[in-house]
Amino acid sequence: MDIMIIENADLKWGKNLHPENREGCVGKEGIDATYTLDMVKTIAYRMPEKPNIIIKSGKDAKWYIKKCPKDEIIREIELMRNSSFYEKSLRCTMYVLLNVV
Repeated sequence: MDIMIIENADLKWGKNLHPENREGCVGKEGIDATYTLDMVKTIAYRMPEKPNIIIKSGKDAKWYIKKCPKDEIIREIELMRNSSFYEKSLRCTMYVLLNVV
């Protein structure tokens, strides 16, 4: 498997990345909610920043692409869970891309 799934998890807000050509982008932040995980993964793998996190912020919500060093992901999740944004992260699903180099 090339993805680890973490339910009810997000990273700090404000770390969203976007493809240079804004493929799939909707509004100021996020990727179109109608995209599939595979479509968002394809976008992420093409990005020069080599993001390793994809967030689905709810069943019908947009996708968000982020980057976090592998050894800091758990700490970042805990920081979010201990912040005032914790309730918002409860509806999020985090997909950690394991084979990003």
